[in-house]
Amino acid sequence: MSFDISVLGLPYHSLDAAAVDKSPSEMVITDEKGEGFYIVTRDVYEDGPKQQGFKIVVNEGE
Repeated sequence: MSFDISVLGLPYHSLDAAAVDKSPSEMVITDEKGEGFYIVTRDVYEDGPKQQGFKIVVNEGE
């Protein structure tokens, strides 16, 4: 089953903005092209984006 990216909401267009808005328990991920940044929890990341090629760019606690 393919992951529905719409559940992530609208992307941030700046890594800096996403990193400032996230809480310590969240992470920032990006798509394969590095064009959009999303704030998610580890559970959300593991349940779909990870399998679709999304990469973590800011980990929890950072």
